[in-house]
Amino acid sequence: MDDNKEQQVDNLMNLVEKHTRTERHLEQYSHIGSEENKNRAREKQDVREQEMDNLKSKIVSDNNESKYDQVQNLTNKYRSTQAYMEDNQDHIPYENLQNMQRKQDNRKTQIENLSKNIHGENN
Repeated sequence: MDDNKEQQVDNLMNLVEKHTRTERHLEQYSHIGSEENKNRAREKQDVREQEMDNLKSKIVSDNNESKYDQVQNLTNKYRSTQAYMEDNQDHIPYENLQNMQRKQDNRKTQIENLSKNIHGENN
């Protein structure tokens, strides 16, 4: 397995663990805590579920996805995450916001590198 696939598997495992812990926490402590905190946790769960589905698809794909499709997918993820961050920045803990921003920076770099490859191949 190449390094990228290993990293994707590791990321998927981490997401599943976080998702499971949060689900347990929501179930065990549903009678306490503010409704606002519970709603934020559910929103995070939705984002995690989407990320898990995306990673799962990447891992099992045949890697036949063109670089153009990769750029499109990364761009869509970048835009949707950026919108989520802007809409919820007042409710996201600072550390989580920083992690999301690092991921956004990585996506932007990936988009730029893939775009350069596409244009380099077409020349």
